[in-house]
Amino acid sequence: MSCCDKKEESKVEFNLEGLICYCFKHSKKELYDAIQEGREQEILDDIKAKMKDPGCFCETANPSGKCCLADNMAFIKHYK
Repeated sequence: MSCCDKKEESKVEFNLEGLICYCFKHSKKELYDAIQEGREQEILDDIKAKMKDPGCFCETANPSGKCCLADNMAFIKHYK
């Protein structure tokens, strides 16, 4: 999807409420728990694989209208 090709700065809120990936329904709490267990890469790999097939729809699913990868990376960096 074209939104995922852009390099955008994250504006994610660092709380544990809501989704971090709107296309594939990964929550902030799920990612936080994965970080605590050292398996955050599993969630990133899942998102990246699904971006290829079936494909993401960030422009319509994500309220920001942009790809969530920058938000995921910022969230991981914040909590590591």
